[in-house]
Amino acid sequence: MSSKRQSSQQSQNSSSLPTRSLVASKVSCDLDEAKLLQDLGHNYIGVEKVFRRYDKDGKPMGFIRIDFKAENVAMKIIDSGYILIDGKQCPVQSYSPLICHRCQNEGHYASNCPQKPLTEQRAMEILKQQKKQFETMINEFERKWNERLSESTTSSNHVHVNQLSPIFRDLKTVCEQFNQQNVQMQRALHSIVNRGHDIQTKLNNEQAQPT
Repeated sequence: MSSKRQSSQQSQNSSSLPTRSLVASKVSCDLDEAKLLQDLGHNYIGVEKVFRRYDKDGKPMGFIRIDFKAENVAMKIIDSGYILIDGKQCPVQSYSPLICHRCQNEGHYASNCPQKPLTEQRAMEILKQQKKQFETMINEFERKWNERLSESTTSSNHVHVNQLSPIFRDLKTVCEQFNQQNVQMQRALHSIVNRGHDIQTKLNNEQAQPT
């Protein structure tokens, strides 16, 4: 590798976000995870786990993921551009986990997401259900408010604070429930947007194919 290319690689690695994991390439396929972990443990402090990558047929590939106990060790290796494995310098880069834009979980793409996309019809059903639930919460709170106010009789024209406390607690509960419903609705709408994005991407790919 030329000094210019190596400098460019190191600059790219240095700009990586802090991480405890990295990916090493050009690793001998003859070394299993146990041997790799043992070898790395002799040369580096805080090696936690080693994961070998396999192809679709289950054959080992020359890529491994290495997890460290501390970020500073991993980042130092990434900045250097390589890691020593079995006496050989293997190129490294920061580990970037797969993120599904549909469910926002790691480990898979949206095309393999176990969470089914939300249809417009199902979204409307959820909207109606949440609207009904919210109306029920408001009506229940109003009923309790009126009941407790009617029961709050004192010699003064002012209602005692202790008598109003349960009402305020109910109001807080209603607000928290409404906030939870709002979060769920945002997630549902986000799923619809992602579904539209998937459809648009598919159409664009089909149009880009030569006829």
